[in-house]
Amino acid sequence: MKPNNVILLAAGTGSRLRPLTETVPKALVSCAGWPLLAYDLEFARRAVAPGGRVVVVAGYHEDQVRQYLDVEAPWAEMVVNPDYEKANILSVAAGVRAIEGDFLLMNVDHIYPWAFADRLVATPGDVVAATDFDRTLGADDMKVELDGSRHVARISKKLTDFDCGYIGMTLVRPSGADAWRAAFEQVLAEHPDDGVAEMVVQRLADTGRPAAICDLSGLRWLEIDTVPELTDAEDVLMNDPDLLRRGFEAPAPNPD
Repeated sequence: MKPNNVILLAAGTGSRLRPLTETVPKALVSCAGWPLLAYDLEFARRAVAPGGRVVVVAGYHEDQVRQYLDVEAPWAEMVVNPDYEKANILSVAAGVRAIEGDFLLMNVDHIYPWAFADRLVATPGDVVAATDFDRTLGADDMKVELDGSRHVARISKKLTDFDCGYIGMTLVRPSGADAWRAAFEQVLAEHPDDGVAEMVVQRLADTGRPAAICDLSGLRWLEIDTVPELTDAEDVLMNDPDLLRRGFEAPAPNPD
């Protein structure tokens, strides 16, 4: 089943995209003619269950995000993380405390093909981390080491031994929501100043509830943290206009 909630983390300052983010939030930086937020909202409305909620966590220039949603996506909701300059875990907190039950957690600086949603939903597990095996991972990429059952044993950018890369999405099903939230509260209490969402996945592994993985290899996706990455992403999208819909045939649902 599709998740009843999708949480888009869009609160950060996007400092590595300066000067583009000096006057606009990262979520509204344009890529091939569309703001980053537009790509993720389109993905979210295809991923969420009928009648479900899409919640955008804003912070930096949150007024601009609100104005955009009011005009372009009035079916989406917005919550604000006033401490957006602090740890990522505080944006996660703002999002998960605005919803109940299951959810898909995702970042606004990624552009995902729609088929990712199908693969995630089809993957069994109480908590499912989106991964791929077909990238060369660099120092700033989130790395994943698997256990003997191909669940997440360790997740960190600092791993030197790893099996695959994490790609910024975690699906939490109703059966895993209580365990995920318990792990989240522990991470938030221990790391209020430097916690990140991936620490929750690590805590689940440490407490005997390791996340399953969804292998999304073979479908190209884009991460946009820097100006060169933005330029590369624009080139990819202009040269491959079918990238987002490849492997996905269903029509977009009508938002409530």
